[in-house]
Amino acid sequence: MIKNFTFFSTIICSLCIITMVSSCEKLQSKNPSQPVKETETEPIAEEIKYNPEDGLICILFGEDFTTESFYNDAINKLADKYGLKDEGGIILPIKYPDDVKSRISNFYDVITEHKIRGIILLGAPEGTHKALYRLRSKPSEDEEPPYSNAIFSLMPQDDILGQESTCDFILEYERNSADTDIENEISITPQLAETAENIVIRAVRYIEENPLPLQPTTELREHVQAIVGAKKVRRYTDPETGIQAINHFVIEQ
Repeated sequence: MIKNFTFFSTIICSLCIITMVSSCEKLQSKNPSQPVKETETEPIAEEIKYNPEDGLICILFGEDFTTESFYNDAINKLADKYGLKDEGGIILPIKYPDDVKSRISNFYDVITEHKIRGIILLGAPEGTHKALYRLRSKPSEDEEPPYSNAIFSLMPQDDILGQESTCDFILEYERNSADTDIENEISITPQLAETAENIVIRAVRYIEENPLPLQPTTELREHVQAIVGAKKVRRYTDPETGIQAINHFVIEQ
């Protein structure tokens, strides 16, 4: 009799334990705070969040950046990551001088004819700041400017003061101590070209996530540094006056 009682007690206890374990597993599966273990055999598809209906990102390629090797490589990388406008993506590439009929003033028409989420200038040609000024200006007191989102300028050939007044920031490669003339051109070596490509790709993502203009505050350098990546960025210092620019930066060599 005692043996039978012990036997049944053992069975009842075992059933209770199984029930409790099963209940805990169900509760655990319903608890969103519990991490889900992923297996290597079940890759998670990356969510596509870049939608052209939210606006395009226009990239102007100046003459220094329209060589076949650089331009084709940059476009292929941008197409793979974000897609080109003609293929249903978010990138609107503009090649100077061909795509603006040799007049940078026509860049104004390009921007106003599309829904533009952000502008990236790569080697902005002379006079670009005048088109940007028109885009930033109100037609009248009762109207908004034609364009009010971010404008990033990388390695411009345009007037620097004009660029500083119309762009969120200007970014250049640091020049040698013997080369203090801001108008002198820098040869685009393969290393600098690769750096420029990577910066443009990160700048696109930055604008896509933060389309509003970056303000000229003390935090601006941190934003620019995040866009550049590993290479160190510092504010440009005028060699004659020693004054640091507000939104003009250089990539240290």
